Amino acid sequence: MNTWKTDIVTGSASIAFAGFVLIYSQRFPGPRGTDLGPALFPQVVAAILLVMGALVLVQAYRLRKQPPEECEPDPLDEQITPTFHGLRNVAITIVAVIAYIAVVGTAGFIPTTLVMLFVLMKAYGLSVLRSVLFSCLITGFVYVLFAMLLRVVLP
Repeated sequence: MNTWKTDIVTGSASIAFAGFVLIYSQRFPGPRGTDLGPALFPQVVAAILLVMGALVLVQAYRLRKQPPEECEPDPLDEQITPTFHGLRNVAITIVAVIAYIAVVGTAGFIPTTLVMLFVLMKAYGLSVLRSVLFSCLITGFVYVLFAMLLRVVLP
């Protein structure tokens, strides 16, 4: 696949996902005792993703307009081939995110995040010790940052 075609798909998917997040985050509850509500962070990330997707589309448009002799071959084209482990990791990530969304409201932020991060890290090949350590550190960092410092209500 040509680089500009890949860029069109990537940029369009990024913009579509950012639009979905921006629209869906309007359903989040308003701020409680602070100027910042739970919708702020996803909206900021979605806005950044929207801009980046647009920049990728502009780059794709520029590459498409270049004459073929001016286009340099992409050295990564030969290296980007789907492997079993790569496809497995994508599938595990998608399933983990869907399961996280389904469970976090009932089980709560800390246990759900710990389990999801541990499962993902083990699936990606980290040792049990590192998976436990990093899961705890990341969950603790996110909890302190959002729940305590930014006062965002977590499930």
